[in-house]
Amino acid sequence: MKGFLEGSRWLLFATITFCLLANIALVLTSKQYEWFFDVVASGDVSKFAWLVLFAMGYIVVIAILFYIYLVCSKKLIKQVLVQLRGKTFNGIMNKDMKVYYEQNTSEYISVLINDINLLEENWMKPMLGVCESTGMFVTTVVMLLYYSPWITLSIFVTSALVFFVPTALGKYLSKRQQGLSKELASFTNKVKNIFSGFDVIHSFNMMSHINKNFVMYNEQLAQRKYEADHFKVVNDTVAQVLGITIQVGTSCLSAYLVLNEQITIGVLAAVIQLCSRFVSPLMSIMNNLSLIKSMNPIIQKFDDLSKKSQETCRNKPHFSDAITVLQMSFAYGSHPVLQDISLEILPAKKYAIMGESGCGKTTLVKLLLGYYSNFTGSIRYDNENVLDLDSFGLNEMVSIIQQNVYMFDETIMYNICLQQEYSGESLMQALDSSGCRKILKEGLSIDYRVGENGCNLSGGQKQRIAIARALIRKTPILILDEGTSSVDMQSAYEIEDNLLAIKELTLLSILHKTSENLLRRYDEIIYMEKGRIAEQGSFDELMNKKHAFYKFYTISDET
Repeated sequence: MKGFLEGSRWLLFATITFCLLANIALVLTSKQYEWFFDVVASGDVSKFAWLVLFAMGYIVVIAILFYIYLVCSKKLIKQVLVQLRGKTFNGIMNKDMKVYYEQNTSEYISVLINDINLLEENWMKPMLGVCESTGMFVTTVVMLLYYSPWITLSIFVTSALVFFVPTALGKYLSKRQQGLSKELASFTNKVKNIFSGFDVIHSFNMMSHINKNFVMYNEQLAQRKYEADHFKVVNDTVAQVLGITIQVGTSCLSAYLVLNEQITIGVLAAVIQLCSRFVSPLMSIMNNLSLIKSMNPIIQKFDDLSKKSQETCRNKPHFSDAITVLQMSFAYGSHPVLQDISLEILPAKKYAIMGESGCGKTTLVKLLLGYYSNFTGSIRYDNENVLDLDSFGLNEMVSIIQQNVYMFDETIMYNICLQQEYSGESLMQALDSSGCRKILKEGLSIDYRVGENGCNLSGGQKQRIAIARALIRKTPILILDEGTSSVDMQSAYEIEDNLLAIKELTLLSILHKTSENLLRRYDEIIYMEKGRIAEQGSFDELMNKKHAFYKFYTISDET
């Protein structure tokens, strides 16, 4: 947080300056109280009239100072929160794939919305409150010393307990704020899960069960919020009691001094007014310090999320020789997924990766793309370790068509081009090769909005758009991760046929089943079983061996 404040140092300086000036001016009104009461006691009407005029002008000055301070403070809060939200967002988006998926995406959403709001209310505003109260407190102490050092000393002795309260209560309040943050993230996750399953909930008549669950989630969140607020009430109550004690004690002492003719009635009025100025900022500082301390776990969360993953990919990737995988193994935690994988992928060749579900096909492809770094063995692009390559450069060299297609809530054109500029010819080629022309012939325009995650489109339409999205980039490597599973058989055949016809394209197709004619056109079939490569070779070679691939293919063909 310190870095964000330093990045807005001039605005911070202006905010603090006008904060102090406004509060000093406010405290100095105690002098006017003294003048007013002493003039009233003396009966001097002419002086009273001048004091009224002076007071009106002084009020205008205070109003201007407070206006400038409040405008500066709002701009400061806006600027800091915009920078914090931006840096946190960038930190999340630049995470390693494995690290990113260690947390639920709803937790990231909760941080950017709920925790940002907590930080504004319980850190930014209290920090400004401490600054405001400190200026008022220091000026008040100076004025009290000016009027009576003995009264000032008695106030300090009485208020000694106030300084121990933030330390005593801050630790407990911190735990409750941290608990509230976790509950907000959990609530966001659960509600997101419910909304994502809207179709299933209605199709299986789950509304009664879901409503009961939501009532429980809602009550849990409300209870956690109440627990945090209740402790703040305890904190505020202690502060109020101490404040009233200080004010009453000071009033009694000042009245005693008036009765003994040691101070005037005007000084009494000024001291009583200053006493409220002393108690109010002291209570504010106490409360705000407790809140600020309670936000330490939330600030640490922002610091952790804002840190970018250590950049290890430096070199620009090249693919003119081969992608070589040698004795590579990988596990999700303690669960092995791939074991002793060795293969070679040559430019402009076509590879079909086949095997039963869960055998590691998609994981293998993700490792080739540098998604994970915690593997043993080696993956090399033209003899360059994948871990030493620039991840941005890899993404520029490889396009992937995934089975589960994500669509932005934008137009078809946006979802194909993804804010990149392409020629009309390139767009038309991508539309033709992907079968998207059929979508446009069905009455949808290129500017049609697809809705949230493509809810206005069928599964087949979404998949064709995803294929066009990959083809328009014209990358040297294309990965098809069962990317035609949602389209009809004829369209799937045509799309795969078009991809196999691109001579300069290196194609890696993750397949479960396809036609014999298409399989014969692949240069090599990589058949996997239980995280290992069981066989490699052309379709005819593997079928003639009548081993693992033959059994897999013939059984699939029979079913």
